[in-house]
Amino acid sequence: MAATRSVAAAEAPGGEPLRPEGPRLDLAAALDLAARIAVPGTRIDLAGVQEFTGGGAATLVVLARERGARFSGAGRDLCRYLEELPLEELAAAHALAPDAEEEEPLPATAAPTDGPLSGALATTRWFVGLGLEFVYWVAVAPWRGARLRLGKAVTELNRIGVEAIPIVALIAALMGVILALNAAGQLRIYGAEKYTANLVGIALTRELAPVITAILVAGRSGSAIAAELATMKVSDEIDALEVMGINPRAFLLVPKLLAITIGMPVLVVLASLVGIGGGFMVAVFGLALPFDVYWEQTLQALHVRDLVLGALKALCFGALIGLTGCTYGMRVTGGATGVGRVTTAAVVVSYVLVIVANALFTLLFFLAGW
Repeated sequence: MAATRSVAAAEAPGGEPLRPEGPRLDLAAALDLAARIAVPGTRIDLAGVQEFTGGGAATLVVLARERGARFSGAGRDLCRYLEELPLEELAAAHALAPDAEEEEPLPATAAPTDGPLSGALATTRWFVGLGLEFVYWVAVAPWRGARLRLGKAVTELNRIGVEAIPIVALIAALMGVILALNAAGQLRIYGAEKYTANLVGIALTRELAPVITAILVAGRSGSAIAAELATMKVSDEIDALEVMGINPRAFLLVPKLLAITIGMPVLVVLASLVGIGGGFMVAVFGLALPFDVYWEQTLQALHVRDLVLGALKALCFGALIGLTGCTYGMRVTGGATGVGRVTTAAVVVSYVLVIVANALFTLLFFLAGW
């Protein structure tokens, strides 16, 4: 890695090395060191650094590389952190700083102090503003030459979508089993056990699969997004990106939002199919319902429209979960305590938004005759 080679570089000839004023390398210390670099080849001695923030380390490395400075004496933890930094992407984004600075800023991230109502209004403004900016960066900015971080979005999609498949499939299969058992128990009274397939198929594809998957993703990935961004915020990493002229929303938030919005419909379709399979296993092997009867009833009850409507719900749920996690993560205050608080709030608000959105969708589909 370039970072490792830079940190391990030998002392530049001539002159006393620059050193941080204290044992902590934070954003202020990084900016101070970068401002003191007079000529290329200046050596920065990091042997006295006992503690560092991610924002401070990233800022110092990017600015020092621009000025041709070298490092020596960095400890093992600092070297390991620098190895994980996307330095080439940071440097490229910093080179485009004049364009990034022209972007309209979102409302301030400082927490309001006027009371719960003003706090809710400010959070809502941040939420809506972030949603509009996400649409801009995905649909408009690429046509104006801006770079969409698809590689990072794929990485996030793997974390949010692929790694969630086992738990989503397990819960969906169990939901199919539970639905089939309860439906068959009631329908048997009227001699209509074959309609178990209809109930399982419709309930899963249109309602249960989207809602259950959204709840799982909100608890698993929505909380992770909020916690990750909040941790970066309190450790000055977000501020470091802004100081370098990098739009943190385009750099950090857009890939996460794109990944969760794309991944949710795929997970919901998978959950629907697995859940129907769970109901099939119970009906055919547990209730002795003929295979061809269950299959025929499922095909009669389900249409492509049902899967499409379920995927449409999932698309909306994914955007709501992602925007909620990003909004609360970026608005954190209060250090480590604040990180836990906004993570909890992001999950709870995501649950509420998903249920409310599902109710509105269901009402809309009913009124439209879908």
